[in-house]
Amino acid sequence: MMSDHIFEGRAERFRDRIYGTAKGKLRLELVWRDMCEQLPLQGDALAVWDAGAGLGQISQRLAELGHRVIMSEPAADMLALARQSLPATVDCRQETLQAHIQSSNTAYDLIVCHAVLEWLVDPQQAVSQLVSRLRPGGYLSLLFYNINAVALANIVKGNLYKVSREDFAGMKGSFTPPSPQKPDEVLSRLQSLGVDIISKRSVRFAYDLMARALREERSLEDVMALEWQFGAREPYWQLGRYVHLVCRKPPQVAAVNLR
Repeated sequence: MMSDHIFEGRAERFRDRIYGTAKGKLRLELVWRDMCEQLPLQGDALAVWDAGAGLGQISQRLAELGHRVIMSEPAADMLALARQSLPATVDCRQETLQAHIQSSNTAYDLIVCHAVLEWLVDPQQAVSQLVSRLRPGGYLSLLFYNINAVALANIVKGNLYKVSREDFAGMKGSFTPPSPQKPDEVLSRLQSLGVDIISKRSVRFAYDLMARALREERSLEDVMALEWQFGAREPYWQLGRYVHLVCRKPPQVAAVNLR
């Protein structure tokens, strides 16, 4: 039976292989910049749930802005590593996304779920669960691994049989997700749940298309500027290795007395 993937026992390797690299730094900074532009992070303190927070970089930045953050992460060593840099105000919990949903009825002003869907057996159900915990007017910052980019990368590499079979799952034990998501399916699910899509942006479309030798010749700042310039445009937002969506649950409309 398939099960959700948890990075137990791999925290330091995850830190070094993902966030110790240019691609990890690029992803983090682009997503954070998009969050700062699209979300009300400079106003009143928000009740935030960071679901599947990994090393907690986003939780840390949100807490430093004064927001009340609950961070959920199922891997004990990942959580222990995260705690080393997190402010004491962050409520760290060793739990899965599903366990938090079952144990809490809290409605949040902001839910962050980054690079989690692609590791789950039932990502569509997870999307529904996340939306169910948004208060009216609340926001969802959702980042997921994009099957369009995976297909494109394999075409560029000449892996034509892999593409024709649509065999895009990562090898067992690797940091390549087993379930890349289709942007149109994620959008359709969100819209069926009644949330508004505020913004759509690709993350790492230019960087991942560049040959490795060229990446080393170009500054990360120049690549980031190009990613930002084109990332929210059609069709580029659909071509990044990750897609970042910012969504909002509509505020409740006051009832009108028609008598």
